Amino acid sequence: MAGFFKRLSLVPTGLRYKLTIAFVLMSMIPIFICFYLATNYVIPKLSTSWDLTVVLADISILLIITTFVAALGFKIVRDFVVPIVDMAIQAEGIAKGDLNCSIEVTSEDEIGQLGSTLNVLTRRIRENMDELRSYGERTKEINVEISKKVLVLSGLLQIGNLISQGSSLDQILDLIIEKVSQLEDESAISLLLTEDKDTLVTKITYNLKNEGLKTLKLKVGTGFLGRCVSEGKILVLDRRSKLTKESGEFLDSFGLRNCVIAPVTIHGQGIGVLCFGNAVADYEFKNDDVELLKLFTRQIAIAIENEKLTKKAKELSIKDELTGLYNEKYITGRLDEEIKRAIVYQRPCSFAILNIDDFILYRQEKGELVAEETIKKIGKVIEVNITEVDRVGRLSGDEFAVVMPEKNKKQANVLAEVLRQRVEAFGITAGGNYPRNVVTVSGGVSENPLDGATSDQLIKKARASLEDAKSRGKNVVVS
Repeated sequence: MAGFFKRLSLVPTGLRYKLTIAFVLMSMIPIFICFYLATNYVIPKLSTSWDLTVVLADISILLIITTFVAALGFKIVRDFVVPIVDMAIQAEGIAKGDLNCSIEVTSEDEIGQLGSTLNVLTRRIRENMDELRSYGERTKEINVEISKKVLVLSGLLQIGNLISQGSSLDQILDLIIEKVSQLEDESAISLLLTEDKDTLVTKITYNLKNEGLKTLKLKVGTGFLGRCVSEGKILVLDRRSKLTKESGEFLDSFGLRNCVIAPVTIHGQGIGVLCFGNAVADYEFKNDDVELLKLFTRQIAIAIENEKLTKKAKELSIKDELTGLYNEKYITGRLDEEIKRAIVYQRPCSFAILNIDDFILYRQEKGELVAEETIKKIGKVIEVNITEVDRVGRLSGDEFAVVMPEKNKKQANVLAEVLRQRVEAFGITAGGNYPRNVVTVSGGVSENPLDGATSDQLIKKARASLEDAKSRGKNVVVS
């Protein structure tokens, strides 16, 4: 009873008053009935005969009837009020955020239908809230992914700036690996590049557990990674992939469960491979990450090609295009440097010019293509027969120069004579109007400080000695 009135107090004020009035009115019905029976039956009996037993019996009957009618009315009111009160309690709980409450439906009347409807609404609200929480968590994940992508894309721009600024290849590759590592936490990375065209060597590693893989060397075209380089196709190994024996052994050796193998290519030629993986179970690479890895491998290729072009440009600025020897500008500058050093340390420095004998006749007999090939061959003979500290270059059409630090005139003359002999022994066939059977050279030698203190003076003296050698019948060296 106390619980009922406690729940009754939760009902809105207007309903509570109405229910109280209804209860009072319903209770008055049996009272009126009792009053009627007492007036018409009990009291007349008291006036005619005073039988206490009969009176008490009648009063008991009236009280029983009154109690029964009041209890019946109370039950009817309670059956009506309790479900409504439960709904009010649940509504209040929902308003406070408790979506786990529900109404126990015990009847199929309008009140039972209302309770069932409220239960359905509560369940739908709960499902919607769960869905909203799921959306919130997914939104957080998307925001994290977006932040990672923005960070990586900014890294791509940073890498592009380094390439355009002509930064060193090592610096660019280090930055690329750093940015790739930001794609996924706990990732392992290995970059292998070709060396000597057909050998694949480890260039950079990140978070790689196996120390032996940091010095890995493979042949391009052989083995699992070697074929990935030669085929030039990106390979994704994750939970969607059906592993072969080779791919499984590769993952085991690298301590990975998943890996993207992205070849690095220049003009369709494989020059390396970027391996990006992790040891996460039941993992699947996102398509966006795979596409970003492709962009990184392109930047690696651009950086490598840019370095090769830069290096080639530098070589072209000091090298002769035909022979690959140093050009006249470099030889002249180097001779100046060696003369200055020789003066400071009081050491000798010599210079020699070698000229192909009767080259005009040879060109007329053999043609321009054969003449150029002969220049290349003689340049190679001279190059392979000088010491490590000497420098050889091509001055003009058929002239070669040799800068010889640490050699006096006698030593320089000996070396120039050796070079003359080696060219003659090489045996480039002449024939025709050429005065000898094989192509020969003549040479002139000069030394600092005996013949001059500048490059111009030594070159002038060496040319004079060369003219002397020509006048002596050629195929000789004069100092």
